Formats: sequence, structure tokens, C-alpha cells
Amino acid sequence: MKFIQRIKQNLFVRGCYTLWRSYFGVRKRSFGYCGKNVTLTPPIRVTNPKNIYIGDNCGIGSCEISALNAKCIIKANCAIASGLTIQTGNHARNVGEYITDITEANKPDGFDKDVIIEEDVWIGCNVTILSGVTIGRGCTVAAGAVVNKSTPPYSIVGGVPAKVIRFYRTIDEIIVHEAKLYPSDQRYTREELQQMRQSSVGALNEA
Repeated sequence: MKFIQRIKQNLFVRGCYTLWRSYFGVRKRSFGYCGKNVTLTPPIRVTNPKNIYIGDNCGIGSCEISALNAKCIIKANCAIASGLTIQTGNHARNVGEYITDITEANKPDGFDKDVIIEEDVWIGCNVTILSGVTIGRGCTVAAGAVVNKSTPPYSIVGGVPAKVIRFYRTIDEIIVHEAKLYPSDQRYTREELQQMRQSSVGALNEA
């Protein structure tokens, strides 16, 4: 038993195991859902793959996704560059306890929230997406961004923390664009787009 423990604690053995898991240990069938024509480029590091859902026609570079207690949902037709980090959880602070004393068993509720990446999203290199964020349909996330608040559809966001840089389509252009790609019951209306732009920009860019 002590021999097995020593093997498990050996840094070389642990390094080899981590390397193997990152390149060969992640299987599409281990995810909660993995659609058709999905490309995953190793190294891939995931926590609780059954909470990860990936839609059709997605390409994802090397990434680290932690979905221990909440879901990570990546919808169809998304292009994601290397270096993506997604954290669906948060650390808690309890009165009278060190941060190292707080485990998943005694952490209060509400610190883990789903991360959702809507359809037709482009995410640049080395982006971090934090708990509870929804990346709006058709959004572009600039390289190096840290996204801690949800983003409006068809916006370009970037920075630390991420803010709306601009919208790359007018509402009229979005309506034409979606008419070519989505069934009528899945398209945004003009009113919905106007409301989401106004409310989301204010929330995302507030100090």
C-alpha cells in the first residue's frame, strides 16, 4: 500500500499521467453531449465532462474547462481558438474559516453557475470565461479577454474585464443574416435586439 502511495506521489509519474490525460484521456463520448463534426485539439483538460455539452460543427483549440457542479454549454457552429479557460465555479469565503478549509462539501450554495456560449460565436486565443456568463449569439471575444458578465448578441467584446467594443452588424443586417440561417421561431425580433443591446451594454460597461 505504501509502495502504491509513493508511486502516486511521484512527480514524474504524476506528470506523465497528466500529460496522457490531456492528450489522450478526453473522449467525446464522456461529455454530456457532443454533436456532429466537432473538432477538439489537445491538450484538453476538463473537470466532470458529463456537465459539458457541445453542439454540431464546433472547433475548439486547447482548453481547460471546469464544470464540477454547473454546466458548460457550447452551442452549434462556434469557433474557439487555443487557450480557452472556462470556470463554472467560484471559491467561497466563510467567516472563521481559511480559504483552504472550504471544500465542495461545505461551500454555500450559489457559487457555481452555468456558462453558456450561444451559436455562431468566435473566441480568440487565451480567453477566460467565468461562472454565470452567457456569450450572446454571433459574438466575437477578443484574444486575452476575461469575461465576467454576459455579452449581447453580435457584439465584439474585449479587455480585462471584458467590455463591449462595438457591434459589427446593424439590427437590419442581423435580421437579414438570421433569416438565412435560422428558422423563424429561433430568430431575434427587432424589439428583442434593441432591448438586449441597451440593457446588456449598460450592465457590461458599468464601473
